[in-house]
Amino acid sequence: MITNKAASSCVLKVLEEYSDDKHIMSTKELHDALLRDYGLDLDRRTIYSAVETLQDLGYDISDFSENREGYYLRERLLDSAQLRLLIDAVNSFGYISRSQTRELAERLTSTLSVYERRRFSYANIISADKKTLNPQVFLNIEILDEAINSRNKVSFTYMEYGLDKKLHPRREKKYVASPYAMICENERYYLVLISEGHTDASFYRIDMMQDIEVLEEKVTIGKREAGLDSIPRVVYAHSGQPEMIKIRGDMTALRHVIDEFGQDTIIQPDGDGFIASFRAAPAGMVYWALQYMQHIEVLAPQSLRDAIKKAISESHYL
Repeated sequence: MITNKAASSCVLKVLEEYSDDKHIMSTKELHDALLRDYGLDLDRRTIYSAVETLQDLGYDISDFSENREGYYLRERLLDSAQLRLLIDAVNSFGYISRSQTRELAERLTSTLSVYERRRFSYANIISADKKTLNPQVFLNIEILDEAINSRNKVSFTYMEYGLDKKLHPRREKKYVASPYAMICENERYYLVLISEGHTDASFYRIDMMQDIEVLEEKVTIGKREAGLDSIPRVVYAHSGQPEMIKIRGDMTALRHVIDEFGQDTIIQPDGDGFIASFRAAPAGMVYWALQYMQHIEVLAPQSLRDAIKKAISESHYL
């Protein structure tokens, strides 16, 4: 049974749940909620003392002396705008399953009052049909974080979709690799790793991994030796040594260039358009350039131009 010694903690819980600037609680309402939710029958003096203790501890609680009505928790861990941003982001991530998306949204909104919580509709998940079928994503992240920090190798089964739209192992034998980092790129979550027997980094989708195990063997190549102290800019999760890329584009493409390649991109005017220079791995640039081929032209390097020409010549539309 909860005793009066827990008064301050229970008062805080009640204010978190039932108060906001539009729902100010009188002393009686606070008393009734404490009795209903926690079985605490506190007198007014004890409630006053509990509120003062919380205020002394730094909780921003508006009281009768300020608003002439009662009590409400003025400041919370996250405001409604921050919550909206986070919930919409979680909804949009395809690598988080539907059930985990709903659970995360519920946890986020639990920081609001019961009244403000109703403004958030987390039951309707954006692009629910694009959510992963893999329920192990959060477990994967926890295990991989442990392996990265302990510098241990991992083994895992890598999955891919079959014609039945279900996940199946890509191969029977498990992959073994040295993990270095986890990054979000193009709305997907990747593990940066070096596969057993290789020296170059690769990017594997974490939502396509299952049955991950942390091995006793330490990583073969250190992060610094692998050139992964700072993960190079990748495009469509293609690895490779970054090269200086130069493109010409019209103004329609400028926003997409800066969005993809960042504020360090060198932009120069060129007639009605621009010329941009930046460093990126050429392998992923092929796909990016094809996506915006009506608005941009790759000027250099020549090898990238040739790769794009080859991709166009092999198109099924020609």
